[in-house]
Amino acid sequence: MPIFMIFSTLLAVVIVAYYVLKKYNPIFVFLFSGLILLIFAYYVFNVPLPKVPSREHTSVLSVLLDSYAFIVATFKEQLSGTGLIIMSVAGFAAYMKHINASAKLAFLANKPLGKIKNKYLILSGVFVVGMALKIVISSYTGLLLLLLACIYPVLISLKIRPITAVCVLSLIALDYGPKDANSITMANMVGQSDNVVGLFLNYQIYSVIFYVLIIAILIPFYFAWIDKKDKIKGILNDEGEKLEIINPNCPTIYIFFPWLPVVFLFVTYFLGIKLDVVSANFLSITIVFIIEFIRHKDAKKLGEDVVVILKGMAEIFVSVVSILIAASVFAKGIESLGGIGVLVDAMKNFGNDSSFAWVAVLACIVILSFLVYFASVIMGSGIAAFNAFGKLAPDIATKLGVAPISFVLPIEIASCLGRAASPISGGILALAGFAKVNPMDIIKRTTPLLLIAMVINIAVAFYFAQSSLGG
Repeated sequence: MPIFMIFSTLLAVVIVAYYVLKKYNPIFVFLFSGLILLIFAYYVFNVPLPKVPSREHTSVLSVLLDSYAFIVATFKEQLSGTGLIIMSVAGFAAYMKHINASAKLAFLANKPLGKIKNKYLILSGVFVVGMALKIVISSYTGLLLLLLACIYPVLISLKIRPITAVCVLSLIALDYGPKDANSITMANMVGQSDNVVGLFLNYQIYSVIFYVLIIAILIPFYFAWIDKKDKIKGILNDEGEKLEIINPNCPTIYIFFPWLPVVFLFVTYFLGIKLDVVSANFLSITIVFIIEFIRHKDAKKLGEDVVVILKGMAEIFVSVVSILIAASVFAKGIESLGGIGVLVDAMKNFGNDSSFAWVAVLACIVILSFLVYFASVIMGSGIAAFNAFGKLAPDIATKLGVAPISFVLPIEIASCLGRAASPISGGILALAGFAKVNPMDIIKRTTPLLLIAMVINIAVAFYFAQSSLGG
């Protein structure tokens, strides 16, 4: 039976990956496959359906209805918790874009770069600035589009190749900070949904700092070497056209608006006041509303702005929250097959018998991280892969005797790196289209750096895991 559990688990993952690769809608694939797996596990492995009362005698119709009851319960749980938080973040981000505050911030961020003489050092500067902006502009594709409008033209004017410019922009990949959707989901997974700031300051920030430092150091050497190779091959002739740098039409003070929720969350955290992300976003929107009214003296415009916010929330529901819900159903279906539990128990026994628990922990971190990395490459979505497999990590960590965050954090980072390595990711497609290059040309150049980042990610996570083991 254990072998069959493992086989059925692997087969389910392979089949789902196949249909995602065939460009079936991932929401439909996750939801439908999760439903099938739950029913299959009920009849084959006698695993009760989650979140529904157990019954002694059940018909096929009752089992089907109970499985739908689980889906309804998942919708309610996610929409009233993590889903609402993510939607509030998206609504605020849409408003910042609408009033040009985020575009103004990105535009002014490129000014310090013009003072750097070495063009490859400029690339490192762009990377660092972009990663700093990521804490307030949480959308990967959204930030890249802003940088394409504001910073990309500067790079081209400094004789940097379009392919090199977009490769560096693609590396601004990590989702982090207290108002990011992945961070919020991560906190929810480890049972600390009200401690997003604490998880960021105590754990996530270290992964981000090491990633930024090491990749920023490698960028000048790596891309100078890539350009040298291309010159030898005779393909160093892709200089782009001169692009106009547009200054967004809004007061300079507006660059501080995207930071408001982050400031509120950090200040209240250190003051010991409980403030959730949703409240921080709507409080920030209220303040900006007042300033916008003073500036335009038009209450009708504020009504139109509300529509922009609601549309932003609706769009993120379709693109992210719905995937989160569907992936939760799929993750529960995979868990019900029991294969992962069998493998974890085997790893745990290995660790106990050999007195090398750290080997089992490291193996699990590596396997889970690369599983999510490649799932993100296939799906083109980091949040889909993270939610599909990340929910399994806390139970695995607990069984191995380590803090859940030690397993969930590397998976979250891996999902971002995998998205940056996906030729079907929205951000990569935007970069490729803007620079008129093949998406695979970007992936081929950045993959070595992304794999180095994966090593950094695993090393940081293993350090936290060892600390929780007492090693």
